[in-house]
Amino acid sequence: MTDRLDLPPRPARPEAPGFPLLGVLAPLAGSIALALALQSPAMLLLAALAPVVAVGAVLDGRFQARRRLRRDTAAHEAALDGLEADLERLRTEREAALRRRQPGPAELLTGRWRPAPGAELVLGRADAPVAPLVGGRAATEREQALLAAGRTLRGVPFTVPGTTRVAVEGQPLLAGAFARAVAVAAARSTGSVAVPPVGAGNDADLVVRVSGPTRAEVVHAAPGLEHLRGAAFVPALVTAAALAALERLLPGTPAPPLAALLAEPPTGGGLPARFVVDGGGVPVDIDLVADGPHAVVAGTTGSGKSALLSGWILALAAANPPERLALLLVDCKGGATFDPLAGLPHVTGVVTDLDGEGTERAVASLRAELVRREALLRDLGLPGIDGSGEPRLVIVVDEFRALLEARPALAGLFVDLAARGRSLGVHLVLCTQRPAGSVRDELLANCALRICLRVNDEADSRAMTGIPDAALLPRSRVGAAVLAVPGERPRTVAVARVAAADVDAVPASAAGSRARRPWLEPLPAVLPPDRLPAPAPGVVLLGLIDRPDRQEQVPLAWDVARRPRLLVAGDAGSGRSTALAAVCAAIGAAEAGTDAAVAWDLLHDTRVPLVLDDLEHLVDRLGAHGQAALDRLAVRLRDPAAAPTVLALRGPSGWAGSPLRPLVGLFDDRLLLRLGLDDHLALGGDRAAWCERLPPGGGSWRGERAQVVLPASPLPRHPHVPAPPLEPGRYLLLSERAADRVERLQTAGWAAVPAGEEPVPAPSVAYGTPAAWQAQWSALSRLAATLPVLVDRVAAADVRTLLGRGAPLPPVVADDEVVLIAPQREPIRVRLPR
Repeated sequence: MTDRLDLPPRPARPEAPGFPLLGVLAPLAGSIALALALQSPAMLLLAALAPVVAVGAVLDGRFQARRRLRRDTAAHEAALDGLEADLERLRTEREAALRRRQPGPAELLTGRWRPAPGAELVLGRADAPVAPLVGGRAATEREQALLAAGRTLRGVPFTVPGTTRVAVEGQPLLAGAFARAVAVAAARSTGSVAVPPVGAGNDADLVVRVSGPTRAEVVHAAPGLEHLRGAAFVPALVTAAALAALERLLPGTPAPPLAALLAEPPTGGGLPARFVVDGGGVPVDIDLVADGPHAVVAGTTGSGKSALLSGWILALAAANPPERLALLLVDCKGGATFDPLAGLPHVTGVVTDLDGEGTERAVASLRAELVRREALLRDLGLPGIDGSGEPRLVIVVDEFRALLEARPALAGLFVDLAARGRSLGVHLVLCTQRPAGSVRDELLANCALRICLRVNDEADSRAMTGIPDAALLPRSRVGAAVLAVPGERPRTVAVARVAAADVDAVPASAAGSRARRPWLEPLPAVLPPDRLPAPAPGVVLLGLIDRPDRQEQVPLAWDVARRPRLLVAGDAGSGRSTALAAVCAAIGAAEAGTDAAVAWDLLHDTRVPLVLDDLEHLVDRLGAHGQAALDRLAVRLRDPAAAPTVLALRGPSGWAGSPLRPLVGLFDDRLLLRLGLDDHLALGGDRAAWCERLPPGGGSWRGERAQVVLPASPLPRHPHVPAPPLEPGRYLLLSERAADRVERLQTAGWAAVPAGEEPVPAPSVAYGTPAAWQAQWSALSRLAATLPVLVDRVAAADVRTLLGRGAPLPPVVADDEVVLIAPQREPIRVRLPR
């Protein structure tokens, strides 16, 4: 819609049609000519029709003209209807914009208070002229009415300059109500309440006579305001109760610095704190024990919640030593509200943005604290915490609603804390933007102490304090609040200003000790060896186990003597090698490393501890020996006399068909590091112990959260033990690379002949590939029964085919080694001469 409208054009009256003389004469002349030409007098009858037709045409033309005029007139009236509706909308928008820009006393008291220094005073409502909203020339009364309506705005603010002094005349009741309205209007501009005098005031800039609830008139105007003399308007009226509410919202004394309040100790024997002042600047002591036992703090963004919590915490710490007060601070908005307070001796912990595991720990740890305190009071025979020697625990939560939205499981815990906290000395201070919907009714019922900073809705203010005042607090007065204490009327207070140096205001005597930690800190991501005690004989300490439900962290103890078979599993980056390093350091062993020959030998020597990392890759490297290695490992795991065996696995994705699966049940203990849930369950892990996010070295041990110690040295690797040299003699050589091996032997002075030829004296070899041996299998098999055979790079199946099904499985060898198979002896590794 445009800012200016125009009258629609009026319809023109259509001209009436004339008599068609030519149209009558032409047919008459024609009929006479036809009668003469045809010698037929009857043709003259046609001439009589011409006048009849002409008269009909004239009458029809006049009818059509009147019809068109009626249609155009109706369209014009419809256009005027549309113009009238558009004008009404335009006027309403202009009027509403003025009312929003210049709220009157009634709007200021029922809506959100917004100070506007220097703003004009709104004394009431009146019609006001405006630049024409409708243009055009009026010809009818309706058009004249539209033009007149477009030159006036209805019921817009009647204003005078903000510095105008106003006096009031009239009947006392109405005059007093108007005087209070002037005070409210002036408070928006000046920030203070001053009710103008009732009665004639000759020194006043403006004198207003109030004749009735809808009639007031300016009867006197000072120079510069002469244009207002005689102006009539509908006066604004304010009740005495409403003005009193405004006075409570605008305390005349500004909030003092917190250090000034901390200089004098508060009164009270519970948990007194002095961090607010009333409207007269008098300090107000708030005792969380006497006035609580729990508190709710509400306030919208920018109202001063963080400063209030910081001031309250500092005031509590200044008035109470750590022996009487412990603080647990929870910040759920991702900020650093409590960081400057973390060094106070009263602060047992600062918790931020709990994750899934952190939530479970929070529930378990705080429930354990309640159980511990209950047991203590029961043993001492005390009804409450006083006299027990335990400090009162105050849990302060910033953005409580965000905490519950992220972790709904905590709602029941806080209800339990609120219900049982009074006698156990546990107190809650819950801070939220909107308590409605975020604080359960059963929890709110136990939070008798309420502090409501500025909120957006009166409903939130009433839910907190029983009065709407907190919704009317000015935005400029950060820290202004409504305090509701049981047994007292709600009142407006101002929170003291907190400075960085206020932490130093806590008495030095309170810094000599630190409060007991009721909240068990999470396991460290890096656990140094000095955090562990000395182990008992036969026991290896691999880390710490977290038990928040008992408020303890105990050593992760592996009983090597009784349970020597240990499985370690974890994905890449889970700390698997770190865990193996800790094991090796504890039992004096080394990991087999990447040398397949070393791993093969260790599998067969049960007297030496075996530590294997990444068994899956080892099986792949062993090739044809892979299954045999698994079989040998199973034999070792079943041998109760075998030395300790520690096996590390990567996350076994696709575990169901793996040949490694049967081995899992042969282990005595399992340390499960970070794994996917399916892999965790496949390895026998407990679902409740699984955690998606774990630091390296973090995992579960027998269903409990654990952290592996960081060893002082990296994972040691088992050195490769060289094979003994091949003694000179006569041998058969079976090799896929026979030519290369023969060349090396000849370089060393050995003789060599192809397999099947007459053997030569020692040192010598008769050589051939598996294919060549296959062709002469019968003769060479007889020869192999008397001569030792050197096997090099030949599959185990081919060895057994060529040497007989009873041939033993050759061991794994290094690159410069071969396997020596002699009759009636176990195969051994030997090194070829150079």
